[in-house]
Amino acid sequence: MDVAVIGCGYVGLVTATCLASIGHSVRGVEKDQKKLRALKEGLPPFFEPALQDLMREHFASGSLQFTDNIKQAVRDAEVVYLAVGTPPKDDGTVDMSFLEGAGKELCDALADKNGDYMITVVVKSTVPAGTNRRLYNFLREQTRAYVQVVSNPEFLREGSAVKDFLEPDRIVIGGESPEAFRIMRRLYDPIIRREENFLTMNWESAELTKYAANSMLAARISFMNEMTILCEHYNADIEDIRKGIGTDVRIGPHFLRAGCGYGGSCFPKDVAAMEHISRTAGHESLFVHAIQATNKSQKRRFAEKIVAKLGRPIEGATIAVWGLAFKADTDDIREAAALDVIQYLLDKGAHVRATDPKAMENMKQVFKDKVEWMPDPVSAATGADAVALLTDWPQYSTLPFRKIAATMNQPLIFDGLNCLHRDVMRENGFQYYPIGRPAVEAKLRLKTRT
Repeated sequence: MDVAVIGCGYVGLVTATCLASIGHSVRGVEKDQKKLRALKEGLPPFFEPALQDLMREHFASGSLQFTDNIKQAVRDAEVVYLAVGTPPKDDGTVDMSFLEGAGKELCDALADKNGDYMITVVVKSTVPAGTNRRLYNFLREQTRAYVQVVSNPEFLREGSAVKDFLEPDRIVIGGESPEAFRIMRRLYDPIIRREENFLTMNWESAELTKYAANSMLAARISFMNEMTILCEHYNADIEDIRKGIGTDVRIGPHFLRAGCGYGGSCFPKDVAAMEHISRTAGHESLFVHAIQATNKSQKRRFAEKIVAKLGRPIEGATIAVWGLAFKADTDDIREAAALDVIQYLLDKGAHVRATDPKAMENMKQVFKDKVEWMPDPVSAATGADAVALLTDWPQYSTLPFRKIAATMNQPLIFDGLNCLHRDVMRENGFQYYPIGRPAVEAKLRLKTRT
């Protein structure tokens, strides 16, 4: 099928590339000239495993193209995706300006269409309930083209987005047109493994499905993070509790890992939007509000633990931060725990050294020269008073810890994601503080500063 994707950010580029990989002819629209030049050179503007190779393969074959001309992109398109950003405003509500702008440009591009064949407009952006219905009414009133609109929320996880797109556990389509449902079924046919996982519903149900899914997952994380407070007070182990409840088939094991708070592009903004959506409906959601409050306090609690357990004044201390991205396998720092923790440490007068395999350049834009940027975790820890581990990069669990302990001012690690093995920490002489697990509190070997 002939497809146009308006917006080549994270969701749009993954969508365009993966659609090309399953046999469609795809044109991606990107207005930012710097990003557009990079895309035409085969360079994604962000890091995502497997994406660059797939993108280059299909760009070279001609099945994936990029342009800044919407009218040209949609000229022969049977399906047009809207995948522009819907970021949060300062008050947590959704900024719809990019989607509204794209909708108006699409309307202009369709102005000379005479309705000979149907164009299915797919809203991939995460939007409040009622948005797709309003877009449909707008397009129907403003253009002669035969247009149908469907909501198709994305459920991509950063770090595994290509796999998630090509091997989806469900595809949700919201709309009111059986013909548009059939088009979408044909579009996604190569990746539909089970018919019951292709779900059709009305617009509002699809829109709320995305918010409900992310709020539910964020709630599971926040609940486990609250449990870590009880674990640390009563000397229980959050990992044992996770296994104890995760094997209950009514609960399941997913999204029960405790840490120093969730981040990223989806959970924080979607949970905040869910709270405002509830208020619009005249309902004050105490449940959703508690999810956000717990997440915020968990990040602060982790930073406060560093100050409390450091063994010397935080002012003037050197803290090495391992990991800046909100999770492994991405360079995304949006709402990352490192943002809050680093700022807290700087405010307390600490000297911060930071490192990350992919996200360092993005974090440099935030803290600039307030932080000492290090090429790797070993050099970051050298001469440090403590390490704060904030991203679950797998390579952090296989570092030469005996060497690291020997080079630190005091061998002390605060593990914000329970990545490291307690026995390894103990054997290498570390004082080790995980989240919601018993600490390893060996006597610190303090070195004298010169």
